[in-house]
Amino acid sequence: MSLERSAVELDRTVLESIESALRTWDPTESGRLGETEQLREDFTRRFHLEAWPTLPIESYALGQQTPGGTVCWWMEFHTRSIASMSGGSSYKHLIFLRSSDRQWRFPREYDSVGEAWEAVRSGFVEAFRLASADRFDEIDDIRALRGAPALLSKLLFVYFPAELLPVCSKTHVDHFLRRLGQPASNWSAIQANRQLLGVLRAVPQLRGRSTQELGFFLYHWADPRAAVDVVKIAPGERGTYWQECLDGGYICVGWDDVGDLAQYESKEAFRAAFREHYSYGGNEAQVSRKSNELWTLVQLQPGDKVVANRGVSEVLAIGTVTEEGYSWRKERPEYRHTVAVDWDTSFARTIEPVRGWATTTVSKVSADLLRRITAASPIAGPKAVAVDPLYVELEQALRRRGQVVLYGPPGTGKTYTARRAAVWLLEGGTGSAAAEAVLVDEARMAARERELASGSRPDRQVWVMVANPAHEWSWSRLFDDGVVEFSVGRLKRNFPRVRAGDLVVGYESTPTKAVVALARVTTEYDPDAPCEAAIALEPVTRIASGLTYEELQSDPVLSASEPARFRCQGTLFELTPVEAERLLGLLGERDPAVAVHAGGGARRLTRVTFHPSYAYEDFVEGFRPRESSVAGALDLTLTDGIFKEVCSTAAADPSRPHVLLIDEINRGNIPKVFGELITLIEKDKRGLPVRLPQSGQDFAVPSNLHIIGTMNTADRSIHLLDTALRRRFAFIELLPDAQLLSGSTAGALALDLFLENLNERVRSRLGREKQVGHALFFDGPSVVDSAEQFAAIFRHELLPLLQEYLYEDYDELGTVLGSVIDVAAQTPSAVVDDPEELCAALAAHFSAHASA
Repeated sequence: MSLERSAVELDRTVLESIESALRTWDPTESGRLGETEQLREDFTRRFHLEAWPTLPIESYALGQQTPGGTVCWWMEFHTRSIASMSGGSSYKHLIFLRSSDRQWRFPREYDSVGEAWEAVRSGFVEAFRLASADRFDEIDDIRALRGAPALLSKLLFVYFPAELLPVCSKTHVDHFLRRLGQPASNWSAIQANRQLLGVLRAVPQLRGRSTQELGFFLYHWADPRAAVDVVKIAPGERGTYWQECLDGGYICVGWDDVGDLAQYESKEAFRAAFREHYSYGGNEAQVSRKSNELWTLVQLQPGDKVVANRGVSEVLAIGTVTEEGYSWRKERPEYRHTVAVDWDTSFARTIEPVRGWATTTVSKVSADLLRRITAASPIAGPKAVAVDPLYVELEQALRRRGQVVLYGPPGTGKTYTARRAAVWLLEGGTGSAAAEAVLVDEARMAARERELASGSRPDRQVWVMVANPAHEWSWSRLFDDGVVEFSVGRLKRNFPRVRAGDLVVGYESTPTKAVVALARVTTEYDPDAPCEAAIALEPVTRIASGLTYEELQSDPVLSASEPARFRCQGTLFELTPVEAERLLGLLGERDPAVAVHAGGGARRLTRVTFHPSYAYEDFVEGFRPRESSVAGALDLTLTDGIFKEVCSTAAADPSRPHVLLIDEINRGNIPKVFGELITLIEKDKRGLPVRLPQSGQDFAVPSNLHIIGTMNTADRSIHLLDTALRRRFAFIELLPDAQLLSGSTAGALALDLFLENLNERVRSRLGREKQVGHALFFDGPSVVDSAEQFAAIFRHELLPLLQEYLYEDYDELGTVLGSVIDVAAQTPSAVVDDPEELCAALAAHFSAHASA
């Protein structure tokens, strides 16, 4: 790929964003460039390109005890400051020696490790040959290396630093391309990297920068991780090792028997080893909890924050994880698991006790707790809370399929997630500063959701009225006289439905043939009033450069409106809400006075809940009764359903995404509700028209409309859904996440262990779809933290749910919940009425005591 082919004209706002970021960026970063260049030179001297054809596997693979380290060790751990490729398992290196059993792991297509190494080494040799010949386009086609894109990208950068960027993740490359206003590349890793480099070299402000500098700048300007993670870590019991950590620039924890975490090819392999060394009396939930705490250390990224604590009420310091990240310090006598941290002791202070800290060594710090810890000194700015990876997964699924369903047991936060993710998506999603900002401010999130859901759709009916200056009157008369009365005869139709306060868009026929005014109805039709004064109008504003007749006829939305269909031959025409929104929006763009009086912008977030009687007529279109002009009578009128309105709104606003959120999607009869449109929502059929059977109108689903559904699997399994729906939606499962309760206690009860153990019993009896969700134990954004709060939840929500699941079988309830159920009396025991006793009884039954 020629980099010159990638030169593009960048949008002005992108260039302004880059200029702004450059003003806050220090390219030297305290000698970081010199450090990375020295590391690169050290690596290339140790592993010469010329040595690769005969390189032994002992010099390549992880798991070896080779003096000075192997290629993969250097790439994964020793050169993180050049570019990070951490995360995932050791399989990204294709071949490695598993430490747990000293067995070689390699791709299944090979019969032996020798055969695998021969193929992989030959693949790298070929990649380096092609790079030397400037034939980068062909490198991604090397079959033996297709499973190692991150490693290949980093190795090529180290050997050919002028030709690629130090960005190892294809996802990150696509993110940067989107931020630069370019489409995410469909190419594979190396070609996409080259495409990104070509775009950057077209930016005047970045010319002359080295590729290493460009890599640093990209992550400064538009870090794909929208935020940093914040965790608290105790440096030994009562802060025993704090001084050593402060002096050495790291944080340390125990569990030394499992050894170096870098040796494990996956989290599952690590957990198996952890279970062998730390069984916690056979309590699998406790094993899971503690292994997750330790594994958090390898998941921390540079820039993440660590709160060092002593006990439950003392903050020792807050630090930033450095490039070195996790390391196993074998020179330490104990507490050898460490993470490199740059400490700031100015945050040392005593805080209100955090009871959950008594039971955990490592735990996440919520945004609310971080604000309390830092008081008026925020350390992470608007990025105090990381973007939930679930939002990113949902965004990718929508980009791929156009619609997605979040499904899972009750209380797993499906609707909560869908609503927040919808706002995040509509604000720009991944890489958007506005989207990041709204996530960390609950009040702002709620306000923005209301704005997006309400838009500026007029809450009044909007009409188009035609005036003929040559024969009857001109709109200028309205502004001269201040009011004009109209008779029934001149209105001819629609007048019984006109109401005081309705907006009227004034169109003037020959010779003007354009919209010239906005007016308001002051008196509505009274059948007993003289026919000469059926209704009256008052002026609102004159309109400069209003839509012409030709523009009205050619607009994709307004061309189907009454005034366009009847060629403005008449007096009064009705507009649907979507048509009114479109017309007022276009007029507002030309004349700000219209926006002031009528508002501008469209509803971009629409929520609807399906139920058993929800029908096609509600969703798409159908005949509905409406008040007739004959007193006491009703007429059947063809009315647009909510989906048709949403599609029309999105089609009229093609430059911005729109979201339709369908709660309880599985409670509706999907084939009947969607009808023929079940096909049109497919990604490759968006925009294709179909003739609706009742109205006869051509209708299409626009590509900028995203559909997010939620479904409770306790009501109906995903396997029972209509097959057509399952083919056309992506499905993301939300399961109970006890880690969100980590460190939280109610009386004597550790909530995370209680939930883990309870769901283990529920799964064994009722299946995974009827588990209890973590959201049950939240009070707003915070986890409940008192025995009284928990007892209320238990009595009024949890116990009734389990009674329903178990069909009032108190023998089974007693088995699941223990002494809190009086099996003989077939009723909850008296313990349930005493919050502290209830928590103690459940803790004893589930072995979920609030202890480390």
